[in-house]
Amino acid sequence: MPLPDEEKKLKKLLLLSSNPEDTFSYDELLGFLFGLAMTPEIVLPDEWIPCIFGGEEPAFKSAKQAAEMIDCLLRLYNRFVDSYHANTLDFPFDITGLVDDQLLAVYEWVSGFDEALAMRESVWDPEFFPKLNKIKREELYFSLMIIQGLVDPEELTDFFDNMPEEFLRESFPGMDAEEMDRDMQIQLFLLASLPLAVRTLQNHARAIEKKRQQAGNKPVQLSSFKSKASRQSASCHCSSAGQPGSCCGSGAGQTRAQRPTGAKKSNVIKVDFPQHREKTGKDGAVYQLKVSLEGAKPPIWRRILVPGDFTLVQLHKVIQLCMGWTDSHMHEFLIDSTCYSLPEEESSERIGKPKNEAKFTLAALGEKISDGFYYIYDFGDDWAHQITVEKVIEPGQGKPYPVLVAGKRACPPEDVGGIPGYLRLLKILADPNNDEFQEYKEWLGEDFAAERFGKEEISLINAVLEEVYS
Repeated sequence: MPLPDEEKKLKKLLLLSSNPEDTFSYDELLGFLFGLAMTPEIVLPDEWIPCIFGGEEPAFKSAKQAAEMIDCLLRLYNRFVDSYHANTLDFPFDITGLVDDQLLAVYEWVSGFDEALAMRESVWDPEFFPKLNKIKREELYFSLMIIQGLVDPEELTDFFDNMPEEFLRESFPGMDAEEMDRDMQIQLFLLASLPLAVRTLQNHARAIEKKRQQAGNKPVQLSSFKSKASRQSASCHCSSAGQPGSCCGSGAGQTRAQRPTGAKKSNVIKVDFPQHREKTGKDGAVYQLKVSLEGAKPPIWRRILVPGDFTLVQLHKVIQLCMGWTDSHMHEFLIDSTCYSLPEEESSERIGKPKNEAKFTLAALGEKISDGFYYIYDFGDDWAHQITVEKVIEPGQGKPYPVLVAGKRACPPEDVGGIPGYLRLLKILADPNNDEFQEYKEWLGEDFAAERFGKEEISLINAVLEEVYS
């Protein structure tokens, strides 16, 4: 879709970034703009342009160059939007005719497309549209699963374990699937399904827009935590000083911002995939929860399976272990505008009297947590974790619970100053010439790596969980 001169300018624009490691590639940029163009909610340039450059402003040589480059970017974005509304915004690759050197472009395009969906996650999440019929709900889950699987293949490995071989072999009929390993078969299946996934998401977006037009061009009211989560903060009772490693000491009386919502899920296709069960609210059920640290970029999250008879106190301990916190500060849960905490952590700063979290299980809370809830840790740093109930399942025979299934990126260090302080820390660590670089390196130790969280870390955490809860 970009014109030849525009492609040249845009590639030059990306090279101007002062944060090249986190800057989109050209193909990621195209996927990102494609996804933004079909998003049925307005995302202003002031919000999405910084995402392209990893949150940093490009190093323009002059105001004239800045205006020219940004104008080129916005012209292309507007062309994507016009194409979408004219029903001509089509998936740009011929998957069946791909050659090896084109695969990287596809994966990067999908990565950018995924970043665009993440700008307004609740728009794409089937759980925010309870009136969707079963078929459309499954199609939407399937589409998100395809995108997620191509961006993060490891997350869906377990999901495909029980998938019949014949379905994978049929992905590319002209290829000899017998000679491929399982991972390659899965990737081919995901690639073959990608164009349909994109079309399904476009159809979903158009359905939302149609409802808005029928309602007089008013935005559709999506389920949100925003109207439920505005309250004041409580102060932490721990002690420490400022600089690296300082705590929350003076957090009393601060007003917390309203919490936005959104969490992607995946699953279900019209073959032998596990079906999403209705939320039963039974103690014997197992809750699949996605715990996402709000404001973290890139995202920091964990997916855990927790028994329905676990109390919020037990869930608190599981979150601490799975995230990597040290349980050194106060915490609370915010569920349907109600605060749940431990009696010994009550504070006069809270609005209203909290409920005792030791008396409430996940199953007992039932519908109150079905739209998601929050876990807040350390009232000075204010680490807010958005918890999404992805599904409720029957426990597997002989399987240990709770269990950590997947996750991304290491837990931030304690007492770093919350998300703003952590983002500042990452910026310092990326620049050895920064005056504070050595100070922070000594404080963190040599082992700290923000991106480190994989199979080894998951296995270690699960070993601890099994020992504690066996």
